[in-house]
Amino acid sequence: MNLIKYKRDNDLINDTFRSFCNQPFFSLRDEILNRSNFTPKVRITEDKDNFYLNIEMPGIPKDDVKISLEDSVLTVIGTKKTQNKSEDTNLILNEIHYGEFSRSFNLSDNIKKDAIDAEFKDGLLIITLPKVEEAKPVVKEITVK
Repeated sequence: MNLIKYKRDNDLINDTFRSFCNQPFFSLRDEILNRSNFTPKVRITEDKDNFYLNIEMPGIPKDDVKISLEDSVLTVIGTKKTQNKSEDTNLILNEIHYGEFSRSFNLSDNIKKDAIDAEFKDGLLIITLPKVEEAKPVVKEITVK
């Protein structure tokens, strides 16, 4: 089976840049660039009762993810580990990024911080942030004498 990478018109510039970067002077570039290239993508939504953080984490076991809350800052940290190289396989193309990651979110005062919940499902970390119920004004009826 042959795999052919699709080349766009602007790949000539990219190829030239890559060949320049492959010079011995840049020998550590892969090690430097691949350390922190992985940043999970986030989608934030809300309904009347909750905010939801949906964080993409394909290929990351839930044991490699830690969630903490400190001073109204919710932090998600973890590691996406590289796949082990095998002596009988050659790497042709790698567009998958690995490394440690950290995402932090400032939480507003209208969130019940003691009721935050997290679920890991199908490569998606879903954090539910319940909203504080709005205080309804107390109406007291006063009778006229």
